[in-house]
Amino acid sequence: MRQFATALFFATIASAAASAAEKTPAMPFDTPMNMRAIEAVCTGIGSDAREDPRWNAYPLKVELAGKAGQLLGEAQITISKGGEALASVNCGGPWVLFKLMPGAYEVKADVEGTSKTAKVNVGGKGQARVTIRFPEIGGATSPEYVPK
Repeated sequence: MRQFATALFFATIASAAASAAEKTPAMPFDTPMNMRAIEAVCTGIGSDAREDPRWNAYPLKVELAGKAGQLLGEAQITISKGGEALASVNCGGPWVLFKLMPGAYEVKADVEGTSKTAKVNVGGKGQARVTIRFPEIGGATSPEYVPK
């Protein structure tokens, strides 16, 4: 009986490790990462991160919002152009910023098993912003942050 329990324990651990390996690792917060020719950063947790002047240099800001307009995190964000996926990131925060060449892009966000897409045009100047809304997700809003 003890051998069976030990074998079952190790089989459970191996199964959990295999499942964890299949998930895309989450990006570290506030740390720019390069994928192919694209730089991305996962941010937006706390007012200091949201007001960081470094983020103004990114031509695209993807923001995730819930049913009451509150910021959402824990999302898989994929940027595509012309039907080709260029970058896919897992972000625990509500903002993903991208340094991209000007052009038309499609942004897909997966949050809690729900997928939404949006189209966005990135220009040569300024920052394009796309807010992807998930009206079926989210709880109470927090008064911690009120955008300027």
